[in-house]
Amino acid sequence: MVKTQDGRNGSAEGCAATVKDICGDIEFPKHWTVFAPLERSAPLLSSETLAAIPETVTVAGKTLKAQRVVPVRNQFDFRTLFGFRRDPEAFNPEYFEKTAYAFVPLKTKAATEVTLGLGGDYWMQAWVNGDPILGDKEVEDMHAPVSIDDYKVTVSLKAGLNVLAVRLVAGKGSAILALGGPRELRTRDFRSILTDPLLTHPQWSRNGLRAKPGTKPVADIGSRRELFIDDFLIDRMTGSAERRLHHPVPRDVALECGEKGKPWESNCCGYYDIVQDGDRILMYYTAAPAETAENQRTCVVESTDGIHFTRPELGICEFNGSRRNNIVWQGRSGHNFTPFLDGNPNVPEGHRFKAIAYHPDGDDGLGAFVSPDGIHWRLLVDKRIITVKEGYGFDSQNLVFWDPLRNLYVCFSRNNNGNFRHIATCTSKDFINWTESSLLKYTDDRREEMYINTIRPYFRAPHIYIGTPARFVPCRTKILEHPESGVSDAILMSSRDGLLFERWAEGFVRPGLESEVWTERNNYPAWGMVQTSPEEISLYWTEHTRQPGNRLRRGIIRTDGFVSVHAGGQDVGEMLTRPLIFAGGQLEVNYATSAVGTMLFEVCDEQGKAIKGFSLADSEVLFGNELEHAVRWHGTGNLAALAGKPVRLRVRLHDADLYSFRFA
Repeated sequence: MVKTQDGRNGSAEGCAATVKDICGDIEFPKHWTVFAPLERSAPLLSSETLAAIPETVTVAGKTLKAQRVVPVRNQFDFRTLFGFRRDPEAFNPEYFEKTAYAFVPLKTKAATEVTLGLGGDYWMQAWVNGDPILGDKEVEDMHAPVSIDDYKVTVSLKAGLNVLAVRLVAGKGSAILALGGPRELRTRDFRSILTDPLLTHPQWSRNGLRAKPGTKPVADIGSRRELFIDDFLIDRMTGSAERRLHHPVPRDVALECGEKGKPWESNCCGYYDIVQDGDRILMYYTAAPAETAENQRTCVVESTDGIHFTRPELGICEFNGSRRNNIVWQGRSGHNFTPFLDGNPNVPEGHRFKAIAYHPDGDDGLGAFVSPDGIHWRLLVDKRIITVKEGYGFDSQNLVFWDPLRNLYVCFSRNNNGNFRHIATCTSKDFINWTESSLLKYTDDRREEMYINTIRPYFRAPHIYIGTPARFVPCRTKILEHPESGVSDAILMSSRDGLLFERWAEGFVRPGLESEVWTERNNYPAWGMVQTSPEEISLYWTEHTRQPGNRLRRGIIRTDGFVSVHAGGQDVGEMLTRPLIFAGGQLEVNYATSAVGTMLFEVCDEQGKAIKGFSLADSEVLFGNELEHAVRWHGTGNLAALAGKPVRLRVRLHDADLYSFRFA
């Protein structure tokens, strides 16, 4: 009995129950017996020959000896047996209409029915035990690339040895034959070997490309999302692989400051601070220059999308005899008033919003402020909660946040140690009593002045602190007619313990083309970022400071897209991670390639040896642009059996970027 279903979109799962219930899986052997090349016009082999696996065949006076070939992912490319030289004319290949026979033994313990899958470029005939299973004539396979899912045929097998014989006639595109049984159909590994870089491009498997394990110890990452913003994950890289810094792309102006009719603002607005409370986004900023301590003001604007901001009329603070403004605090503390939304689960009623700023009585320490709504504020305690013993500090944006992983309040503040702008940190359990401040440490020895720091846990990977400090270069002047010296940009840095930071020397936010951004105290990032769509994160920085048109620019960066493991288009690269212990059952990656770019994945043991079934050769050939893609090997992405065991991840890539991954 023979039943034929053609069309790739047909289901292969239906055969699984039949095989399992009746005879168990029939696995195709690792070798096929083939005879090639023949001409298409040659007579067919006899049914007796097709029902066995001969040692030789004689057709039209030509005798061919049996050859054993090893299919790759259930496919074999017969062009190599047809004299293919990899340089045929596009529409007149030398192998066109060359013909081959393939014989595959199928063994069963009892008579049963099974479903077979076949595909061939471009014409084929097939027999089981000498009986045709695709009709009496050649069938034309219109699918490209070919796959075992092209034709699915249910056949009756006898107990013992059965023989599947297939005649392939090559087309103009390739000469690939694909064969599989129930098990192969069920795994749904339908990738074409024509796109397999390990087979088609020798540079993918050349000596020296395979990264060897280093000495980094095992790290338990659980199901956390991991970024490449630092080198924590990476043990070795080879070829063209490198970590590449990406930059926010400027978009619209988020806020024009010192606008007509807003006399409480100036052309020196700064120290922007973004606080997101559900669908409500509040952005605070210092609105006035420092003529006197009493002249300092903190204002707020509101948004629901992180793109469009409006000034509410709050009626809280008086300016020039009117309360029709968006001022939430004024006086000495207004110089660096920096609110945050308290994530402490035990936060008291009315203290959901907190802030630090100069104490109202002086600039020698920071005071604590609270608010129930982010609009109406009061001093919490009449004392300086944070002070410094040596050096001058706090003349900048100082910030605090609740870290749920450390179960602490964390402060990062300005500190002038040795008359040089530094960043210091301290912690607290109750927001009132703080540890002594310590200067940050860095993995490099560069001496750079950092004015603000904008450090906070990255919302998609809160175990990683990300900062975009303003880098001030006081000794340089670009616009000679500007009264103040200095230029500035912003850099990117990160930490996993809150004290030791890895900094990028390359600028993260670079000054643009306008001369107004090449003066001091421009390009200062706001504290905070907003996910304005699933694909992008919005960041903000100052422009035209102390000049007409003072404003806040919005820029976007890909979600998780601060840094990638990158390989260019000229060469292949490879990255090998340190040993990892993960929780979860699949690997999700955030990646992008060009149209010709490619990524392959491998799960290794601690010694860097591929785990069976999860090698580069087993990997899907990944290309495209996705924020969350579940990697597959032989059609499956199930890694649950490896969870809790030390493994390494090997990634081989070309003209591609890997931004982040997680085991979920």
